[in-house]
Amino acid sequence: MRFSDEAVAAAVPILVYWTYSGVHTALGHGRVMAKYRLNTKAEEDSKNTVSKRAVLGNVLMQHLMQLVAVTVLTPVTKTSPRPADASRASSYLTAARQIAVTVVLYDVYRYAWHRLAHRSRFLYRHLHSWHHRLVVPYAFGAKYGHPVEALIADTAGASLAILASGMSSSPRATAVFLSLCNIKGIDNHCGLCLLPRRLQSLWNGAAYHGVHHLPRGVRYNFSDLFFVTWDKAFGTYLHYTVEERPGGEGLVIQPVRPKASK
Repeated sequence: MRFSDEAVAAAVPILVYWTYSGVHTALGHGRVMAKYRLNTKAEEDSKNTVSKRAVLGNVLMQHLMQLVAVTVLTPVTKTSPRPADASRASSYLTAARQIAVTVVLYDVYRYAWHRLAHRSRFLYRHLHSWHHRLVVPYAFGAKYGHPVEALIADTAGASLAILASGMSSSPRATAVFLSLCNIKGIDNHCGLCLLPRRLQSLWNGAAYHGVHHLPRGVRYNFSDLFFVTWDKAFGTYLHYTVEERPGGEGLVIQPVRPKASK
């Protein structure tokens, strides 16, 4: 049976999400990765105010919404395909360029929405506070949140970025882009600090985003997926250190409050 490129674009990112989050879940609770854990299993169970069963149902519902959105939007956004005589190398370079542009556009969009969702009491109370029921994030809960916010932040944001970059004519490139977003979202919520220290000031990760999920850091570090550039450019970056956990294996995030100006 041959599946259309559009069907692949819809299904592959979802398969990537569950496969990758499953690997992280298996590794995260094993002894091999214990020294990289930012929270203990007891903290994960006690601090979160939503059950894992509810999170699982919510994420599955969001993926169903994603499948419906792709089915509806594909006929609307589909443009003329590239000429058949275009070389394969040229096609790959075009796809790589479009993916890179889409990543940047989507990252800016996510930062703007994320910051607005915190600064607006209405948006935070009715939408974004759902996601912060996960005080201690974990891999498959990366997409947990209010369904309306999922439409605004994920579906609308990704669709606009894909259209603006011209990538709507390439379902396979779209599948790669959406899969990368899912992988990065899981990395940022997996609770394992695997990113080398030298990259933590440039690239988002579990420690950087973990600061944002702490009560002390909730008004900082809004950069949501790939780059931390936006927080530094717009004054919402909160410095932090990652230290060994006292009295046991693992790590702990220590936010460093900015010094008050005299």
